[in-house]
Amino acid sequence: MDPLQVSMTGVRMGERFLQIGCNDPALLAGLAAKVGLSGTAAVAATDERQVKLAQKIGAKVGALIEIKDIAEGREWPFGESDFDMVVVDDTDDGFRGFKPPLDILRKALSALRPGGRIEVVTPVESQHGKFDFTALLSDAGFKPVRVLAERGRLRFVEGLRPNA
Repeated sequence: MDPLQVSMTGVRMGERFLQIGCNDPALLAGLAAKVGLSGTAAVAATDERQVKLAQKIGAKVGALIEIKDIAEGREWPFGESDFDMVVVDDTDDGFRGFKPPLDILRKALSALRPGGRIEVVTPVESQHGKFDFTALLSDAGFKPVRVLAERGRLRFVEGLRPNA
């Protein structure tokens, strides 16, 4: 059985997904295995630690994962409509470290195909106070946005890229 955070994304075989951040090894391993050889797995890593973790996970599960470093000041390496799904791995509560985080979400929106989905996996209880991903995703252009669930220690927030 898949871990909850993998099941909640709904990623399927053959899809193209981008994961922003790499903090939860079970999340990336599960998603990369789900898309299989017919899909695409990519990671936008925010630092060298995440790059190494993504490489280690790819080797462990035998998945080809395209890993790009998007540390502050680097160019966004993904094109328009490259992905069916974007997953933001905020399981370490570190997404707020992006300056400004709204820019990353706007870039994620452009990387999604029209009708594509984004899902944020974030802690229910933040060390730094509540971070409102529903408002942030709406501000970035995702419509509609909703909290899918809160289970255990995790909250799942989803948004769609409008078709038009």
